[in-house]
Parts: sequence; C-alpha cells; structure tokens
Amino acid sequence: MDSSELAVSVQGVYKSYGRRNKATHVLKGLTMEVPYNTIFGLLGASGCGKTTLLRCILSSLDPDYGEIRVLGSEPGITQSRIPGRDVGYMPQDIGLIPELTSFQLLMFFGVLHRMPIKKTREQIHYLFELLELPSLHRRVSKLSGGQQRRVSFAVALLQEPSLLLLDEPTVGLDPLLRVKIWRHLVKLTTSSTRQSTVIITTHYIEEAKMAHIVGFMRGGVLLAQSSPENMMRDYNTTSLEAVFLKLVYELSKRRDKDVEDIPDEKKASLP
Repeated sequence: MDSSELAVSVQGVYKSYGRRNKATHVLKGLTMEVPYNTIFGLLGASGCGKTTLLRCILSSLDPDYGEIRVLGSEPGITQSRIPGRDVGYMPQDIGLIPELTSFQLLMFFGVLHRMPIKKTREQIHYLFELLELPSLHRRVSKLSGGQQRRVSFAVALLQEPSLLLLDEPTVGLDPLLRVKIWRHLVKLTTSSTRQSTVIITTHYIEEAKMAHIVGFMRGGVLLAQSSPENMMRDYNTTSLEAVFLKLVYELSKRRDKDVEDIPDEKKASLP
C-alpha cells in the first residue's frame, strides 16, 4: 500500500527492555500498516507486545530499530503532530487526577487541547451520554475502577483526534455498552465532517469483527493482518478465534521445522 494512504506505518520495529544478554525482546521486527479512516483491531495474549507497540506509535517509547511514521511523519520530532492534540490515548493503567471531578478533569484536558469552552462543554455532555458516565460532579477517587476507565475513555475522545490509540478500552464493561462503543468508533471513521483512524487492542476476539482490519500478534511479531471477512475465508473458519488458533499452530510448525534443520551438535545448546 502507498505510504500516503497510511495513517500509521510500522516497518521492521524491534524493542527490548534491559541490557545485552539480560534484555527482554518484546517487539521482534514487527511490521504493521494502518490505512486512514479505519479501525484496526490488534489482537493477542497479554505480554505479546501490544502495549509496547502503542507506546512506540505514541512516541512515549523509542524503538531500538525500524521505522514508524504516524500521520505522515516520524512521531516525536518537532514537525510531527504526535504526541499532541491529533492523538487520543487511553492506556490500560488509570492515569487520572483523583482529586478532580469528572467534569473538572475533562475541562482541564479541553484547556490543554486549546478547545473553545463551549465546544468542550458540548463534548463532555455528549460523552456523558455515550459512555454512561456517573455523575460528572463526583470526584474521580470516588468512582469504581470500571467508571474510571470510562472517564479515561472520555478523555481520549474529547478533542476528536485524528488518531485514537485505545488499549483494552472495553475490559469489564457491560456487553451492551461495548456494542455501543464499537458503533461509535465505526461512526468516527465514516463521519463526513471529521474522520478518525482507530487502533484498538482487545481480549474479546469476536468483538473485533466490527473492525475494518484485524492483526494477530504473538511473541512480538504480527502473524497476519487483513479484514475479518478475508481472514475467516482464507482460513476456512467461521470465527476469528479459530483463525488465531490456526495461525499459532502454523507458527509452532515452522519453529519445529527450524529446530529440525539445526545440526545435532547445536540442538544440545538450545534452551
């Protein structure tokens, strides 16, 4: 795909934590392409590198090797719009200011993004209804974990960013609210006024059928990416979970073959 059509391009990215022989390799030459105005569902087990990848795209982490381009430029450089108002990020960990009420918190982020006060108030009341938030005048510290996650989601959506990075946003939510949120994300990518690109990680594999593209991660690499329909057709299955199981099985067979091709004297040194 032409680079001008991509909101996010990740090419051969490596990322590790630690030093030298004690390093933990999290991303291992990962390549991923996300077209503009699409929902990209990033699927994989905990620890496969999804959060690290999002943080590299956001420029809160620097990759060891490889290239990342976001909205047409390298994230983090002076000319880039990432990080900044053009990206909304919802992390897995709650990072809200507990002393503020939900309303105060959202107004605070509206000021940070230089949004007009009237527009900020309109967005707050819209998100209040969409995400079924508790009272806007209750302190964040008094909210349950699930309620705090919904406020965190509202923060990511507030300024209507060009790119949304959502790390497990629907964990613990009511199934009906999950469907409502996914429908809203579809609406964001098809709006005639202001379109967005969404990258969302999720443990709920089947809900990712609503994404335009899904990518399966395992062990720091992207095993495959395509539309849910193409994935299920190509692997002759009726569920994305079955596709993932087949991909993992193929990966294990390739690794077994790689071991068979190693000379016997070298196999003894394998972990």
